Amino acid sequence: MRSLAVYTAEMDDLEAGIKELRAKLNNFELGKNSMGIVFAHADTDFQELANALQDEFGFPILGSSAMSMFTESDGYVTEGISLHVFTADDCTFVAGVTDEMDQDNYKAKIKSTYSRLEEELGEKPKVIITYAVKDAAVAGDEYVDILNDASGGVPIFGGFSSDNFLFSDCRIMVNREVRAAGMGMILVGGNTKPVLKCRFSVETTDFEEVVTEVEGNTVYKLGNRTLVDVVREAGVDLDSENLLSKFVGSPFLVTYKKPNGDEIELMRNLASINKEEGSGTFIGSVPKGAVVRLAMFSRKDVTKSVAEAIRSAVVDVSNEHEYIYTSAIITSCASRLMTFSSDTIVDEAKGYANIIPQNIRFSGMYSFGEFCPVVAENSKNSHNCFHNTTFTFIVL
Repeated sequence: MRSLAVYTAEMDDLEAGIKELRAKLNNFELGKNSMGIVFAHADTDFQELANALQDEFGFPILGSSAMSMFTESDGYVTEGISLHVFTADDCTFVAGVTDEMDQDNYKAKIKSTYSRLEEELGEKPKVIITYAVKDAAVAGDEYVDILNDASGGVPIFGGFSSDNFLFSDCRIMVNREVRAAGMGMILVGGNTKPVLKCRFSVETTDFEEVVTEVEGNTVYKLGNRTLVDVVREAGVDLDSENLLSKFVGSPFLVTYKKPNGDEIELMRNLASINKEEGSGTFIGSVPKGAVVRLAMFSRKDVTKSVAEAIRSAVVDVSNEHEYIYTSAIITSCASRLMTFSSDTIVDEAKGYANIIPQNIRFSGMYSFGEFCPVVAENSKNSHNCFHNTTFTFIVL
């Protein structure tokens, strides 16, 4: 598989923007089968963009709105359109999108869309690349778990679309179809062996408790006390006007066991606090019996997680002699934008280019939650998971 990632800052005049993207791809020879991954600023007219891209290129294209992107050519960018084209003679790509989803139909929509695409692909895919618009009332894990069950454990990579923290302008697109509340996916089959990595790097505090009462992703009790009481005793100011922003810099490290005994560690951010009930609702699920640690991350932690993920992927790629790896996609947590200055993020994006091998083309986005498999340390089994505050990376 080969790829080329191109970028245009022109998002207002889409005709001019598409012409610029096409010009940058002029010397890139397409193979038998191709696909595109698009990240575009949330202010872009997605329906016009979807139609223009199909008119120009015609192959399957999956796109997501993004508050910010990182590009191979321009580094960290806050506006514009990134198009990453993948092509191969020995790989196949099929793309599709659910209808608009709600709390009553999202499970059925995700399952039926995957089943239709797998039948069209004609084989079990090697990887599912997917971006979705998150429903605030549905835990992020639900999207991953449903797709995991439908596919029988095929590796899942992607995340939730983002906007400028309005949480109302998120969009996804597949070919000519645009959704404000849907899930788009590309199934990749054929001769490929994707390498997927996720990393977070934090420092935990002395705060450590066990979840004893939980419903969905709302935790009521840690030990024999309410979540609110325990978090207050840990020194967190719960009277802040913007708790979401406060907890972005102080996420929770959650450790729990799967039914088969595999131990999983994930990062979780609080979305809201109910002081009357004493509960806290997390963006992702926090199972009963999980060990919860309050964590903090700094600029050096962000840099460390990026370096660890990419270097680990590079090692795996170098040890694989049957495949030639030329392409990478990054999905990283938007919490970094909320916590650090723009200078820090620019430095981080520049760091990608210094760590990623020069023969690998890459693109990426900052998301409202990441999808990527986790390897359980005690068994080395891989589990598809939903993440917060995590850097994720796929190499194809």
